[in-house]
Amino acid sequence: VDGLFIEVGFEPNTVLADKLKLKLDEKYHIVVNSAQAASEEGVWAAGDITTNSNNFKQVITACSEGAVAAENIFKYLQAKNQPKK
Repeated sequence: VDGLFIEVGFEPNTVLADKLKLKLDEKYHIVVNSAQAASEEGVWAAGDITTNSNNFKQVITACSEGAVAAENIFKYLQAKNQPKK
């Protein structure tokens, strides 16, 4: 054997997404926009459980989505902490 790939967990675990009432697609992936934001304000998601990676389930994709989410969370928190005028 030259290589072996093992896939763990084919179906997304949606327990938390269900509790947060996030929008899911027909395959039970969390629907996110280009900022990795989910359907409820203040919630972001990244990785295999989201709709953004075009079903390319690789660690590098999850990491890049996490970086996008982190940047947008930072911007969201900055905006939330601006003094009210």
